[in-house]
Amino acid sequence: MHAWRIREPVMWLVERLTGNRKQYGMNIVGGVRRDILDYRKEEILKVVKQIREETKKFLDIALNTNTFIKRAEGVGILPYKVAKAYSVLGPTARASGRKIDTRLDQATKTAMAYNEVDFKVPVYKEGDVLARVLVRMDELFESLWIVEQLIDQMPGGDIMVPIGDLPEYEEALGFTEAHRGEVVHYVMTGEKNKVYRWKVRAPTYNNLPAVPEMLKGYHVADAPLIIASIDPCYSCTERVQFVDVQTGKVKVLTEAEFNELSIKYRGVF
Repeated sequence: MHAWRIREPVMWLVERLTGNRKQYGMNIVGGVRRDILDYRKEEILKVVKQIREETKKFLDIALNTNTFIKRAEGVGILPYKVAKAYSVLGPTARASGRKIDTRLDQATKTAMAYNEVDFKVPVYKEGDVLARVLVRMDELFESLWIVEQLIDQMPGGDIMVPIGDLPEYEEALGFTEAHRGEVVHYVMTGEKNKVYRWKVRAPTYNNLPAVPEMLKGYHVADAPLIIASIDPCYSCTERVQFVDVQTGKVKVLTEAEFNELSIKYRGVF
């Protein structure tokens, strides 16, 4: 609850900056939807300072609570070799000793501005729940520091550049380091400046298969903590299929078939 309390000023701030608390809608092809006015920069820095101070107090309490440490330390260990074999990403990887971060690995190859700011990539070798917590806490402070640098270096000029006509049926890949790890976007252009194909690979695709390895040898009571420690996004990876328990036959539904069933059985389940 302390974490939710600390988070709330951030939600107020992004609502003022973008008009929405969650789905910001700021990025558009060729730039961003709206500018950050000068007086808003002071608001951003004020909130950053507040978040840093309150998070430090929160961590001081959490990391000095024996109950929390005993539940997290040495639990759900994912060794380096196993993490590498499963190609886990983000904090899950860095808590197991893998220094993998799209902000460093791709910044110099793309138009991202991470090569213009200074930040550290926190890496722990223990691979347990506590290490995954500590990686995220360290990254929070690094993110605050990145925001301060970007606000100080924010350039002037246009916020959107017209892209003109795109070549048809060309392919491109986009990479970004989200809070769970690397997100990859594949896109193929179509006719009349429209998208023909688009595919997203979320980091949970990589991280979730490693969970059974983390669960081995631990108690059932540890399972919720271990699973939560990778911050899984089930909506990123969930797929629906029907299995006939008598024949073993598997059928994956199309969107139309799934919608038809949802209408047919509405109110039953």
